[in-house]
Amino acid sequence: MGSSDIKVHEFDHLKNHNNIVHGIFARTGGTSRGQFDSLNMGMNSGDKRSAIEDNQKLIIKKMGMKPLLFLNQVHGTEIKILKKAENDLSESFQPGKEAYTADGIITDMKDLFLVIQVADCQAVVLYDPEKRVVANIHSGWRGSVKNIIGKCVAHMISEFACNSDNVIAGISPSLGPCCSEFVNYKEEIPASLWKYKIEDKDYFDFWEMSCDQLMDKGIKKENIENMEVCTRCNMDKFYSYRGEKTTGRFACVISMF
Repeated sequence: MGSSDIKVHEFDHLKNHNNIVHGIFARTGGTSRGQFDSLNMGMNSGDKRSAIEDNQKLIIKKMGMKPLLFLNQVHGTEIKILKKAENDLSESFQPGKEAYTADGIITDMKDLFLVIQVADCQAVVLYDPEKRVVANIHSGWRGSVKNIIGKCVAHMISEFACNSDNVIAGISPSLGPCCSEFVNYKEEIPASLWKYKIEDKDYFDFWEMSCDQLMDKGIKKENIENMEVCTRCNMDKFYSYRGEKTTGRFACVISMF
């Protein structure tokens, strides 16, 4: 298969900005087989390394032949900050490899594709068109309860002088409130967040939680776009750990040029 077979989803409000490129890649159009079929980006998923590397090449071709920057995602709250005035990536950065251990990354550097790998967790992309800063966040339920989204926005403000009024946010396909069951929620989720629990069920609305975390940092409601696509309900299009257990990861990418 070639890059023409790849299906890419975009946020409507980010498509209006011609100096960035972004994409949420469906699971189809790649080279992986079996449970990882087929555009698997999951570095530690158990898939063949050669298949993942071939899939990376397909995405690079589709996105514009620029290097992909992957994170070693550990469900923490570490945010990697890359400033063009302070960083020379020529020695420390190897394209297609996990460059840093973190679950979020912010940069004002051009031509660098920030990649988050997910299969039910949210990828949250952020863009400030005034300061020319982009960010990408891995927010699973552990990251959500620790408010990694709010911490990333706070870093954009403190490190890059972003104004949250200008920041645009997009929430990727992820586990929806229809499938976010937490039978042990009293041990796993702080009581302060139980307001997101679906009435009479052990299900939580992490989409609403993420929107609130963004707005709590000053991002306007109209600047937030949630795709509202549940990965478990759409396993033909996206990977879902809840639905499949052994599975791949789909890529969420953003870059400036």
